[in-house]
Amino acid sequence: MLKVLCVCGCGLGSCFAIEMSAKSVLQKLGIEADIDHTTVSEASSFKYDFILTQKMFADVLTADADDEQKKKVIILNKLTDKKEIEEKI
Repeated sequence: MLKVLCVCGCGLGSCFAIEMSAKSVLQKLGIEADIDHTTVSEASSFKYDFILTQKMFADVLTADADDEQKKKVIILNKLTDKKEIEEKI
């Protein structure tokens, strides 16, 4: 099962919106996934296959990351755009 983490600053608003859109896209694609949302400061405590977030938080998440970890961070320009999420997944 794919593990997806949606990340934002407070762990409630925009990352929850991303989570809802991502669930819909993954379901449409027939991909079983465990999707969770959290704050940028707590993201490193989760195990995940990839992260969905916006540029500002991606910069924080990848600041000290190795190349493999950087590849796991997907930057969304329009957080709830299902077409963009589908293309980037």
